[in-house]
Amino acid sequence: MKKLTLIILAAVSVLFTDCKTKSKATNSNDSKPNKTVGDDGTKIKCRLVVSFWSIAAGINGPKYDEIETYIKNHPKKPSYEIIPMGREGERDICMSLKEMNKDEQNAFIKELNKLVEGADRVKVMENQERTKR
Repeated sequence: MKKLTLIILAAVSVLFTDCKTKSKATNSNDSKPNKTVGDDGTKIKCRLVVSFWSIAAGINGPKYDEIETYIKNHPKKPSYEIIPMGREGERDICMSLKEMNKDEQNAFIKELNKLVEGADRVKVMENQERTKR
């Protein structure tokens, strides 16, 4: 009986110590202000985000391919980053659009909105902040 009690006490103390350690780790990451790159939950500022989500059916794959092709073939070659978010292929395409002036950015966004029009599980958003996971 004494051995069982000791084992239970040891297990509880290990679990309690583990929870405290995780709490401290989370708090230390919160003190870092808005880094632009990192896979540790840091924030990325995006001029334009094309978000693909799923409702238990995966993302809109054909629309994703069409939008990625449009971005890759655009004459200004805007840089982008794909941020994966879930187990069903959910992801955000994040773009800063620094390669374009303001009028070119507006034209690019207008064209992307036309591509997304009527598509399900796709949304275009401007001036967003995303978290890398």
